[in-house]
Order: sequence, then C-alpha cells, then structure tokens
Amino acid sequence: IEVGAPEITVRLAEWAANGDILHRLGQFHEAWLDGIWLVVAATGNSAVNQRIASAAEQRQLLVNVVDDAGLSSFQVPAVVDRHPLIIAISTGGAAPVLARLVRERIESLFDASMGPLTALADRYRQRIRRRFPDTSQRRQFLDRLFRGKVAAQMRCNQALQAEHTLEQSLRDSRSS
Repeated sequence: IEVGAPEITVRLAEWAANGDILHRLGQFHEAWLDGIWLVVAATGNSAVNQRIASAAEQRQLLVNVVDDAGLSSFQVPAVVDRHPLIIAISTGGAAPVLARLVRERIESLFDASMGPLTALADRYRQRIRRRFPDTSQRRQFLDRLFRGKVAAQMRCNQALQAEHTLEQSLRDSRSS
C-alpha cells in the first residue's frame, strides 16, 4: 500500500515507519500511478482528485474518488465485519453517508459474537447436514441454533458451553 500526501496522520506515519505502507511525500505526481492497479483519491481537494481520476483512467486503473461516484470506476461498500460473516452495504456511490449510517445500525444488531457463532456453525455444517438431510428440518434446527441457547451462550463469551449445547442438541434430536 502506497500513500501519497504532503502530510499523513500519526497512525499512517507509524505504519510507514514499520514498513507496513510506503509514504510518497509531496504533491500528487502521475508517476505515482506507475505499477499500481487500484487507486483511492481522498485528498479533500476536488481539483487534485479530478487529476488523480483522470490519470488513473488514462492508465485504465480502477479508481475510487471518495464522495464522487461520477469520477469513480468502483465504489467501496460500508462493511460490517463479523468474520467469517461479512455484510456489505452500498448505495452505488449515491449516498455514502447513508451507507455509513446503515452500517452503524447493522453493527448494533449483529454483535461481535456473530463471527464465532458463524465459525461454530461452519465447523458443524457437515454433521448438521448428515443429521438433517431434509432441508426443512435442517433450517428449523439452524434457526433454533442461531436464535436460541447456543447463540445466547456465544454472546456471553461461553464458546465451549455453546459448542457443548450444540452437540447435545444434535444428540437429542436423534431420539426425536
């Protein structure tokens, strides 16, 4: 990752010092785009952003101009990351602030336990499919899994107990 700017934030400076990014000090030069395949123009200066977009277009590079969908060849969605559950929100560049607001709302609905819960379901996916070959029954089981005790235990950081409860549910369902 390369960042071209006359000044950068403290965090970016730390990353540059650690070798995590390359800081190109100064005003934008078209040569900065040599060997690059994706460009994000976020200078806060519409004239500079226009120059960057034009230079990127001439090189047939992907370019996103922050807050200017018309100059962009792609948009960056707002993302809720509850790995491995990923939710992306996009307005196609029409209203980035709205996408951010929707992301914030979704983040409040899907707490951090959703990632580990998704990973748990993935680890047990084949066992659940074998136990419930009927799609309707499998969906009912998964609905109980994601809404019930297992999910509640994950929200309380009781991952081992949640896994035990899932295993018990699979055993109990065999007798029904």
